[in-house]
Amino acid sequence: MHVSTARRRQLATGLALVAVLTTIACGGGTLASNRGPAAPSEPPAAGGNTSSGGGGSANSAASPAAAAIQARSAYTTISAAATPWWIAVDGGYFREQGLDVDLVHIDAGAPLLAALSNGELDITFAGGPSLVLGALQGFETMTIGSTSNMLDDSVFGRNGIQTVDDLRGGSVGVTNLKAITDVAARLGLKRLGLEAEVDYFPRRTGGLAESLAGIENGSLDAASINVPATFEARKRGFRELVDVTAMQIPFYSSGVGATKKKLAERPDLPERYLRALAQSVARLKTDRDYTVQTMARYTQMSDLDLLGATVDVYRPLYTTDPYPERAAVQATLDVEENPAARTARPEDVVEFRYADALRASGFLDTLPKQ
Repeated sequence: MHVSTARRRQLATGLALVAVLTTIACGGGTLASNRGPAAPSEPPAAGGNTSSGGGGSANSAASPAAAAIQARSAYTTISAAATPWWIAVDGGYFREQGLDVDLVHIDAGAPLLAALSNGELDITFAGGPSLVLGALQGFETMTIGSTSNMLDDSVFGRNGIQTVDDLRGGSVGVTNLKAITDVAARLGLKRLGLEAEVDYFPRRTGGLAESLAGIENGSLDAASINVPATFEARKRGFRELVDVTAMQIPFYSSGVGATKKKLAERPDLPERYLRALAQSVARLKTDRDYTVQTMARYTQMSDLDLLGATVDVYRPLYTTDPYPERAAVQATLDVEENPAARTARPEDVVEFRYADALRASGFLDTLPKQ
């Protein structure tokens, strides 16, 4: 395929942008001490943001005079998925709920599970599959909440691919096998009648930039990608064959979890933590400018238009009710390769009582609505 010099330069520029954004989204560091940006020198007073979507303090669990409960927590990705945690810290919602949370960055997978297992973390944000796998592998991790119970992704075709049916016998690029891009493509295309490894063949690319390059140069028939690479794909004129996000496929994508030991040792921590996240998501959904500013600070990105577009994609996916939906957890079990997943039920990997108690308290009804 002949590509002009000008086009090669345009492609290189676009791929460089996506590569930078992908690096930001994946984050770095492998130790729990690898922090994100420092907290503001004078953080807002607890409850000070309630008029902008934080929720009133009348139903808060903590008394202002009570000593704050210290907790070490983490987030595993420097991307939109972690925004509720950043807002919970910067907006003062953890403190409003009587928590003194030390929030740090740590890599997903083995580093996260090790930090939970050895007690270095009390409670954490993580991709649902990591927490589920930890439970199945004997780390005794338990899910207690979720800020999103749906997949977000799109499948774009190369030039010449007009419909999903054109993918029969072809290849679909995914960042990694069993990654979210792979799971989303499998589940989305399955709803449209195509089975992976039968009707089409997933191909590992190693990253979003590489997936885009594959449909640009024709080595792939399609690519499964997510924000922000979807913006670049649309700009280049590739056809969006499947909008997986619009399908609202249940999947446990953004979870809250802790070990059984920590939940037993710190019974006052889980519900307070979920209350703060509920307030944070309410702020996220009702205060776009504040959300963009928070994301800019933690991702260290200066393109506010791009961040705003990212917020617009993700806001409908977040839930102010941090309930880990059974259908989403079951979908995660269904794609997990660990043999124990075949007989596991959502109740085996989720402790529902904290989210149940939050629902019963009436607190969620006090939060601002979008």
